Amino acid sequence: MTDSLSDQLAGLKSALDGLPEAKEPPSTTLQIIRNNQQEEEWQQLLFHYLSQDEPHGLDHSFLEHILSALSNRDDLDFTFSGLDLADVQVKQEVTIPNGRRPDAVVWTSEEWFICWELKIKASEREDQTQDYADAESFESINLTKKDVPDSGQHYVYLAPKDTSPPEAEEFVHVWWRWIAEQIQTFLNEGHGGYPSRTTAQLEQFIGTIKSEVTMTDYQKYQQEKAQLCFDYYNEIQEVQRAFENQWNEFTDNWGLRLAQALENAEIVEIPELSDTHVAVELWTQTDEPSRWTFRQGNSWAGIAKEEWRRRTDDHTVVYWDLDHDEYANIGFYHLLEKNREEAIKDEILDLTLFHGSSSDRQFHKLVNERVNNKIDEREYELPSYVNRPNNSAVRIVSATYDIPVSKYDTFFEAYTEALRYALADLTGENRELITIITESFEESLEEYY
Repeated sequence: MTDSLSDQLAGLKSALDGLPEAKEPPSTTLQIIRNNQQEEEWQQLLFHYLSQDEPHGLDHSFLEHILSALSNRDDLDFTFSGLDLADVQVKQEVTIPNGRRPDAVVWTSEEWFICWELKIKASEREDQTQDYADAESFESINLTKKDVPDSGQHYVYLAPKDTSPPEAEEFVHVWWRWIAEQIQTFLNEGHGGYPSRTTAQLEQFIGTIKSEVTMTDYQKYQQEKAQLCFDYYNEIQEVQRAFENQWNEFTDNWGLRLAQALENAEIVEIPELSDTHVAVELWTQTDEPSRWTFRQGNSWAGIAKEEWRRRTDDHTVVYWDLDHDEYANIGFYHLLEKNREEAIKDEILDLTLFHGSSSDRQFHKLVNERVNNKIDEREYELPSYVNRPNNSAVRIVSATYDIPVSKYDTFFEAYTEALRYALADLTGENRELITIITESFEESLEEYY
């Protein structure tokens, strides 16, 4: 890596390290049902609780709280009398003469009205608020504006803080966050005196408002991380391309690299093997050499003993290039592509002993049962990093090993070392497991075929 690129990426890492950890908050009910951005849903919720005739158990207490809070705002010259509360009416989707519909009107007789327009993500439609302000009446509720004093005519544009202001100057921009704060204050002052279901619904509404219109710490840090991606896009792409090239090269030659890393092995030529395979003769603690083959490639990257691939008629060893499917085989696979994230992120090598697809499930079951029975009969204690998958037809045993990334200059050197250690472990310290597997495979072959 060039010094310049290294310096750039060091800056990226430093910037990432400077961002605090923040977890994504749990989803609210509205978010779960995917209505969190629907203006109609928010409108229905707010005015349901402002309507004293609705069955929420609040009577007019929530209405009184919101009206009092509005009257205390410096930008809204609104006043009301507590004596009027019983006469306050709330109606959604009222109409004006040109057919347009303000989201709601809250009013009392001919004393005052508040015309509401709500926005969440959408912007104001052309002349929308101006039409509401210029209308002579709210037809559907028989409220004529000339019958209401000018001082009693009020307009609220309820929208997020960063939304463009309403076009009509009569409308006062009230933030959704302010509404959430008022709901919270109302609940706090109620001291648990309201119905629990209503309280829970209002608290959910508060959470929805805050998560949608106010950037949480989690959202803020995610945004900053996304910006870092843009800032360092070229550098990230350059190192990503380099890694992909190295990865592809490794998938094509990992077997050769493993063979060369083994101290007690010698590469052997087997004409019948395909070019994607590497074969070695391996000396173990038994002083009896055994042959192993490494199947290179990006998907079914496999490690197998030579005798783990047999014809089903005469049980002779066969190799990769076959003109028929009359064979059974098993092998340890580390599934490079499937387990890629686990290897890179968690630094874990996963080796699983799989059946090949050429033999049938009944044979698989026979082998699996024999392996498990022999382990139990011989009281062979599997190491903690080896397990027997339950209820699996094709998996026999699995083993996981650490990839010692910090001890090597490159990830691929560390991965090769993990493979070398795993093979040495399985053929050395845990060679009894290999013996059990081989015996189970051969005995099942004799019985079934």
